[in-house]
Amino acid sequence: MLLTKPLHSIRFLRENHLGVEAHIGRYESSPTWAQYLPFVGGVHLPYEGINLASPDEAVRNAGMRKMKDALAEGCRYGIDRMVIHTLGIRSIGEENTGDYDTLLESLRELAAYAAERSITLCMENQLMYPPKIMRLFGDTAEEWFRIRRDAGCDNLMLTLDTSHASTSLAVYPTHRERLKHLYDFLKFPEMIGRIHWSDSRITNNEAAGNDMHLCPGAGDLPLPFHSEINRLPAVKLLEQNCSSDEVLRTLEFIENLP
Repeated sequence: MLLTKPLHSIRFLRENHLGVEAHIGRYESSPTWAQYLPFVGGVHLPYEGINLASPDEAVRNAGMRKMKDALAEGCRYGIDRMVIHTLGIRSIGEENTGDYDTLLESLRELAAYAAERSITLCMENQLMYPPKIMRLFGDTAEEWFRIRRDAGCDNLMLTLDTSHASTSLAVYPTHRERLKHLYDFLKFPEMIGRIHWSDSRITNNEAAGNDMHLCPGAGDLPLPFHSEINRLPAVKLLEQNCSSDEVLRTLEFIENLP
């Protein structure tokens, strides 16, 4: 199943067999949102102002309340998997703002809350910022998979965001190394329950700290990588702000993948 953002006409969605992703707290107040309800095929939980890894109990608890409220609200769409965008903020500048064990505790608590509602949570790999600005937990493939294993919850899976993955490759000095490590994000496909599918540019390292979210086929991620994404048995969101013509070109690109 392919989803888009709710930017296109109902006729366009119907003609191209597309759904949309509901983003809790972002779309519900729009006067046009009601028309998209029959097309909702995914639910995205909020992330702004949330740090699930914060050692400050008040900060952590406020984020947990926001996440649980959003999860409960998202149940109205009848979708059994929801995307967790934020995992935790490790540091901002020189200040440590997150603790790994606290993050795991938060995830286990959320997973238990979700399990009571028959929901699986899919944790997104994070954008890699320059370290002097910010560091997020889960901004490398290794740590993203490790968080899932260490949390140890049956109803925790992963969301692969290919644009975020591209930002994490900036630490490798050559294009050859960046290409090699791009596939690190596909090492455990059985853990991946949702896809946010975008293209990027890693040949010249333009993706360094740059969450490009290009339409698939508009960047330089290799065709074999896109083909593997296409074969994953998970709902995929085309996560771009783009025109209907650009979506059509993307659909043609996907249809012609080997």
